[in-house]
Amino acid sequence: MFGVVGVLAASAVFAILFAYICSTFLLAQFDVHRRMLVGQRSLLIIIASHIVSLILLLIVGHALLNASGRDLQMPATVIAVGAQAIWLLRHLWLYRRDHLRVRRESYDGYENQDYPIA
Repeated sequence: MFGVVGVLAASAVFAILFAYICSTFLLAQFDVHRRMLVGQRSLLIIIASHIVSLILLLIVGHALLNASGRDLQMPATVIAVGAQAIWLLRHLWLYRRDHLRVRRESYDGYENQDYPIA
């Protein structure tokens, strides 16, 4: 009983860290923050990066569980989806916040400034 709880707790911590590292790496590779500020297609890249990160997380998680001999595939999937959802929601919130700032600046006529209007 405690072994299963320990494996699930360790899996949750590992999943959250791996999802963060993988998502952040992919978003940095595609320069999403700059794309948000200039109004390019960043929402599609954010969602695609998180889907790729989720797939990698599921593959690694299931491989580790199979190697350990545990049969916890459904809880592992739930943990992986939950961990990825945390970072997806965070990045969608950042997209919403920064994307609205770009729209307001362009309507106010401040496109040429290097700093955002607070």
